[in-house]
Order: sequence, then C-alpha cells, then structure tokens
Amino acid sequence: MILALAYALFVPAPAVIPRSWLAVSELLGFALLIVATLGRVWCLSYIAGVKNDVLVTEGPYSMARNPLYVFNFIGAVGFGLAVENPVLAGLLATAFAVFYPSVIRREEEVLTQAFGERFARYCGATPRWFPRWSNFHEPESWSINPPRFRAGLLDVMWFLWAFLIWEILEESGALQWIRGL
Repeated sequence: MILALAYALFVPAPAVIPRSWLAVSELLGFALLIVATLGRVWCLSYIAGVKNDVLVTEGPYSMARNPLYVFNFIGAVGFGLAVENPVLAGLLATAFAVFYPSVIRREEEVLTQAFGERFARYCGATPRWFPRWSNFHEPESWSINPPRFRAGLLDVMWFLWAFLIWEILEESGALQWIRGL
C-alpha cells in the first residue's frame, strides 16, 4: 500500500481523463473502500484467533474460500479510484492478479496438510474467488478472540487509513507541493 500511495502522490491521472470522470472515480472508489473495510471486518470476525487452528467454513467463508482476498481486491481497486487515478486502480488489480494466486496456493497446501479430506470437500463445494450466494450459511453464534480481533482491526482499516492520508495531503495543498518536487 505504501508503493500505491507513493505512486498516487507522484503520478497524477492522465490528463486525457475528464475531471468529471475523476470526481465520479473518487466517489466510486470511496464506496468500494467502505465495502472492502466492512467485508474485511466481517471476515475477521470469523477467523481472528483461529485462522490456522480451525477450518472456517461459515459466514463469508461459506460462499468463497478466500473472501478476505476478494475484499482486499475490492479495496485495492477502490483505493486507485478514490485517489482519482484509474491507471493506479488497473495497476493494483494487475498486481493482485499476479501476486495472490501464489499466496493462495501456499495457504491451500497448509490447509490440505492440516485438514485433509475435510478441506478437499470444502474446496469442491466452495468457489475460490467468486461467491456462490446460495452456499451462504452462518451459525447462530460464534466466539471471537477479543485481543486478536482488536489487533486485526488496525490491519483491516489500512485502505481507509491510506485514503485518509491522501485526503489530508490533497486538502492541505501538500499534494501539489509534493508533485512539484
């Protein structure tokens, strides 16, 4: 995210993009950042403190095997749009598509070793990326590890933190100063 923020700071959107489109881009991006943040909190509420010990297959994990990464993708694209740089949104989407498959492969290897046939059945019934809404189910209640959930909240918020930093720089005039360097 630091690289994305640096790119946004020093590389403005192409001048051929109409200003009105950039305003719409900012609003759409901010909406995606909200969706990403709320989605990441939802995922965190299921996996905080149990991620490597329990095979979580309920809530957001009942519809997709990697809902946290889906929300990461939404947040990354949302950030690029929110800082009024559709090129950055495209670059972040591409970086995500290149980087995350290897992360997921490694995680799936660990889960296969830990949960064996149970994880294989879960993989067979639950798509990796695109949610299958008809699969949704959740327990009547579940336990949350408060210290881990609280610690995870800071990580969940990084999309909004980055956008907040951007807005402060933009509104203070510091963004124009930085780009003038």
